[in-house]
Amino acid sequence: MPPLPEIHSHPLHGPSSTQTISQALTLLRPHLPTSIPLYRRLQFGRFFPDTKLLTNLPTLTEKPKDGEEWILAFIDRTCRPETECWLFGSWETSPHDEEKQDALIRALFRTIKDLPIPTSIHEESILANDAETDHSGTSRTDYSAHMQSTSILLCGAVHQATIPALQRTGLIKQVFVAGLVPNHEYLFFLDEEPIKSLLERGVDVLPEGLRWGDLERGHLGLVRSRTQIPRQERTLAVLPSVGIFTADVDGEPVAWAFVGVDGSVSTLHVEPEWRGKGLAKKITTKLFKDKMERFWEEGVPRIAHDYIIKGNMASVGVSNSIGGKSDWDVYWVRVDLSVIED
Repeated sequence: MPPLPEIHSHPLHGPSSTQTISQALTLLRPHLPTSIPLYRRLQFGRFFPDTKLLTNLPTLTEKPKDGEEWILAFIDRTCRPETECWLFGSWETSPHDEEKQDALIRALFRTIKDLPIPTSIHEESILANDAETDHSGTSRTDYSAHMQSTSILLCGAVHQATIPALQRTGLIKQVFVAGLVPNHEYLFFLDEEPIKSLLERGVDVLPEGLRWGDLERGHLGLVRSRTQIPRQERTLAVLPSVGIFTADVDGEPVAWAFVGVDGSVSTLHVEPEWRGKGLAKKITTKLFKDKMERFWEEGVPRIAHDYIIKGNMASVGVSNSIGGKSDWDVYWVRVDLSVIED
């Protein structure tokens, strides 16, 4: 087997991080909207001492040559068992050589395997509460096992074009019953119809008996109990969000949505008794309007995005009604680093 490509590491926590992020965004910008998960993750921030950007490109300042295969990955295991890696491969937007693609995938994850493993910031909260299960039946015991196993790495929003390479190289770890679950990658072009008119008309008017409000720390337990995603309260507390509450002074939230660390619409939920009133559509567009300013850049189209598990027809209906478009699928993949030979 020929030698693997060299992978270069760029820290994203320190004095040079601003320049590194700017260079990476410049590299990814021509590949929008396909590169949006990694692009938005870099824009969002929330970096830790072990946050790194990995790539086979010798420098982030030079444009890759035509036909050159390359990979760029954000990696930080500080928040496991939440998503630890976002990546973009050149093959997502152009033809590729499978042998070179596989070599880059192997080289990337070999490098990740050799990185120091920080203590998870969620260790205490997960170990203290391992009896809960999410809607798929995955327990906190499962998440605890993931967090404590340094060989399991969760990669988020992996493009469908990358999945075959992970399968060919034997890196996918099927640790949960659900296995590989496809998610629609939905895109919302805010400067195009019908979303443009919807935002211009305003989204603030709610049905009688409801009001807009801010989600507070005390609401996060409720939020977590309603979601299939194992996102911890420590993470939810730093995510921009909008909530709809009953109108009384001490009203409880009846609907909410967050901006995820990769800029996606996240943890969107409407309580069952309040469904059918258009609240999901209102809260999604409110999130676009009021909570995503950090992502907009001069000369770059305003694009929001969302992930919807295939089969969730209610969410598909909401996204379609707003004007969302979905052209490919993404996956949350657990990579088994233990299969990589030393």
